[in-house]
Formats: sequence, structure tokens, C-alpha cells
Amino acid sequence: MKTFISILICSVCIEAAAQTANPALNSKFISLTGGRSTHGTGDMIGVSQRVTYGQYFRKKLFWFSAVGADIHDGKVLSMTTRDDGTVLDHSYRYTSGAIQITGGVGWSILRTTKSELGVKVSGILRYQSSSYFDYLAITYDPQKIGPYPATFILHTSPQRTYAVGVGPEMFYQQSIFKSIFAGLSTGFQVDTNGDVLTNISLSIGKRIK
Repeated sequence: MKTFISILICSVCIEAAAQTANPALNSKFISLTGGRSTHGTGDMIGVSQRVTYGQYFRKKLFWFSAVGADIHDGKVLSMTTRDDGTVLDHSYRYTSGAIQITGGVGWSILRTTKSELGVKVSGILRYQSSSYFDYLAITYDPQKIGPYPATFILHTSPQRTYAVGVGPEMFYQQSIFKSIFAGLSTGFQVDTNGDVLTNISLSIGKRIK
């Protein structure tokens, strides 16, 4: 325990010394972020990406804006097997794709010239097109409807939607070159269309004076 406390104290001292030796922190940044994303209850899996520009207005507070896109897909399985063993896939496949603009503020819990840990909260304007269904039933009765399943689909929601939302996020960034950093982030977002998205992403960016 004493050893751990000693290491922790030394680490804090090193960080403080680093900030004293390099007091000037870059005030602007631009980054590219991309990673794994889920849509809804997790039955739709996909990827998301965004480009972000931000600027500090206090030592640990900053504003940012971003433009991004995501795509997710899933399917309802429906399979039949022929007498010769051939498996036929009759699954219903669906896709959801969107572009969105975000803007918000962030707080750096820890910020040095080398690393940064913080949280963000963003407002979202989102356009989405989706082939997801509101009701789907698959019936298989070879005597009445033939050798293949019949799929009945009902759409009560519009295919294209506009929504506003909000999304919190936690992030960590580490310098890998003089002004280049790599990072990891995770968060979620909800909007007025009832959509819930989660993500875990990697990022690379550049700090600008």
C-alpha cells in the first residue's frame, strides 16, 4: 500500500513538473473518430465516424462542433432446408443510415501537455433513413403458400426522419507525437425519434496553437 501511494505521489509530481516546464497548452484541436456502434436494443450493429473541431475557452473547458455519419444493419432469420440438404436463406434484412451535426461543451478532468481525460455533452441534429419495420410476421405452410416462407411487413413509421437529441461521452487522449494524439471514447445518444445509439471509438487528431 505504501509503495502504491509513493508511486501515485511521484506520478502527480511528474505531471506537475511537466506542466511547469511546458506551461503553454494548445487551445484548438481537430480529430477524426470512428468505431463500433449499436442502434436500438443492440439488434442493429454497425459503425460510426465523425470529424470534430474544438477550442478551449478556459483551461479545462472547451466547445466543439462535429459532423458525422453512421450505418447499422440487422436481420430476422428465416431458413429452410431442401431435401438434398441445401439451406435457403429467406431472412428479412434491414439497414439504417444517418448523418448528423453535433455541437456542445466539454470538461477536461485531467489535462496536461501529454494526456487528457474528460467528458462531453452534445446537442444533435440528425437525418436518418431506415428500412426497419414496425411489424413483421413470417409464416411457413408448404401446403397453403408453397415451399417458401411468406413474410408480412407493416410500416407505420416514416422511412426518412429528422430528429434532435443529446449525447454524453467520456474520452481519453494521449500524445503520440509533438502535436498528434490518439484517443479512446465511449458514449451514447438519444433523440426525439426514439432512437438510442451507443458507441466505442478510436480517434486520432492534431492539437493547434
